[in-house]
Amino acid sequence: MSGLAFKKISLVSAGLLFIAACITDLALLYYGGKQIPGYNQLTSSISVLGASGSPVSRLMSVWSVILGIFFVLFGIEFRVVFDSSPKEVRQASFLIILYGLGEGVASGIFKFDHVVGTFNLSALVHNILGGIGVISLLLLPFVMKKIFSVASYPTFHHISNLIWLIGIVAILFFTFRIDYFNNTFLNTYKGLWQRIFLVNYYVYFCVISILMIQKIKLKT
Repeated sequence: MSGLAFKKISLVSAGLLFIAACITDLALLYYGGKQIPGYNQLTSSISVLGASGSPVSRLMSVWSVILGIFFVLFGIEFRVVFDSSPKEVRQASFLIILYGLGEGVASGIFKFDHVVGTFNLSALVHNILGGIGVISLLLLPFVMKKIFSVASYPTFHHISNLIWLIGIVAILFFTFRIDYFNNTFLNTYKGLWQRIFLVNYYVYFCVISILMIQKIKLKT
């Protein structure tokens, strides 16, 4: 096997493994929620699963770090596959890596040990770094649309716009309590909005992974 063929197989395998990691994360989130008495997947935050008092704290925290590393590696692979010369490729790679470090690695290390009325440094760092990761995802579709031209990838542009729209609506309802919608499912189901945001961007990453795999196969 030639060096180029081995590299192509390695990159394709990495792309498929990343898709599997996203699916595994959703499965583990569901499993983790089932292990906590009284935990509601629709109203409770995902961060609660990794808090110190959770019976699945260690599992979810370790997995969060591992998943974050997957995202970091995926960001590096993206830069390798699409050539790091264009600044948009470097920007997209940076945003993906930033998400992996913030919402993945940092969120796993700094637990969401939030207690009402008390200051908790771990929870504060968890929220700040996780928030930076979320912002990086919200910016990602705008950068991706510059990498994949609308003339060559019109469907991808539509998908990017839809992903951003769903993402911004979901994160707004998860993050802020809007008085107009008080006591409705829009304000009550925080866990649902957080999971919609997550699934939404996982779908987007799967699409990007497929485009990467296609690009790898075209390389000679």
